[in-house]
Amino acid sequence: MGGLLNALNAGKTSLFTNQKGIEVTGNNMANVNTAGYSRQVMQLSDIPSLEYGGLFIGTGVRVDDIVRNYDSFVQDQLVDKQATFGEADAKTTPMTEVERIINVTENNISTAVDSFFDAWQELATNPSGEVERQVVIQNGQSLASSFTEASSQLQYAQENINTVLEANVVNINSALEEIADLNDRIAGIEATGLTANGERDRRDLLVQDVAKSLGASYLEQKDGTVSLQLPGGLPLVQGREYMPLKTERINGSVQVSLVTKASDIPLSIKDLGGEVKGLMSVRDEFIPDLLGDLDKLAYNIIESVNAVHTAGVDRDGNPAGVFFDSAPVPIPPETYGAGSASVMQVNAALAADTSLVSAGKSGLSGDNSNALDMVTLHEAPIIDGADSFNGFYSKIAGKVGITVNQNELTLTGAEDALTQLQNLRDSKSGVSIEEEMLSLVQYQSGFEAAAKFLTTVDEMMDTVINLKR
Repeated sequence: MGGLLNALNAGKTSLFTNQKGIEVTGNNMANVNTAGYSRQVMQLSDIPSLEYGGLFIGTGVRVDDIVRNYDSFVQDQLVDKQATFGEADAKTTPMTEVERIINVTENNISTAVDSFFDAWQELATNPSGEVERQVVIQNGQSLASSFTEASSQLQYAQENINTVLEANVVNINSALEEIADLNDRIAGIEATGLTANGERDRRDLLVQDVAKSLGASYLEQKDGTVSLQLPGGLPLVQGREYMPLKTERINGSVQVSLVTKASDIPLSIKDLGGEVKGLMSVRDEFIPDLLGDLDKLAYNIIESVNAVHTAGVDRDGNPAGVFFDSAPVPIPPETYGAGSASVMQVNAALAADTSLVSAGKSGLSGDNSNALDMVTLHEAPIIDGADSFNGFYSKIAGKVGITVNQNELTLTGAEDALTQLQNLRDSKSGVSIEEEMLSLVQYQSGFEAAAKFLTTVDEMMDTVINLKR
């Protein structure tokens, strides 16, 4: 009877193991479309053999653990590439908006410059003409509006980035909190000798999300928890605790800080990566650089046009005033007129009285000398002694186009790398329905065989019992 009892136990363990295999396979199939899910497999071992009748006979099988197919190298690469992708992807939308504002097509600042000096050319052919004077004023107003509108739209783009940063920080804090909670659960589960497969899959996905948002890196500890830190080395998650981010408005701009127990640490671009770094670099570096170039161009136009205009006289022979002014903000020349583009406007008195337009220098009828001098400004190398107004604007637009194209190339490369890595992960850790169907058939056959085995052992035991009667 001892041998039959051992055989009965072996059949029981086989039945249990194959049933568990069917459950694991079913779970895999159910999660075939679950993002970040890793295929789970059973780890089996035979139960130690027992000596019986001078022979060692196996006593069945046991499930040691249920583990996930996981490649730490692929996960490391995914986290690293997510940071690169996140930074380039975050730049795309605001840079596209900037490219629309600083465009090289029709109806841009360059077109307005051409129209303004073309109007002076027309005035030179008829210095006393009322219509020609009015057109000069109108085109001056259009040129000023082009600058103020471009400056306003660039500042609006910066404000949009501020809004996106505030929303991103809320999502990041939620992810950091969940990672800390998962650390706690994983450490607790695995302290009992089990493996927290589902929790680890979810945490891996969140780590990738935080890497995409902040460029964070991670390190797994011996207790199964992970530590996250910013590119600059500041900690985000340590075991069961996390350090949240916070935003506050300083001079109208959103400042991101890391909240620690000791104090709040303001974060700069060098401390960050991913989407937040991309957004801040566009807001704090790319757009201010463009605004500075626009101010420089506006300042040079204002100063050059005013210098020529005040050298002449109005239609009544009186000394002419400035054509453009920058009220209410004075233009500091040492900064190439910081803020010039945002406040550029035609002199209010001149805008209301066409006789104040200076076409000549003598006040005599038909004198067009000043208008001709104004026309020569159009193509003169005024800016830094090298560029005309339109030439300098073309450089601004060209710089925007090059930067946008470079970012698109970086984004495309990061997308391709992520796709390849995700495909590699899927091949190693993803669920294949065909493979699971084969496993299902295998475990089903094993279950049926174990059941048949138990039936046979049961019949043998009945026979032995009946013999003793």
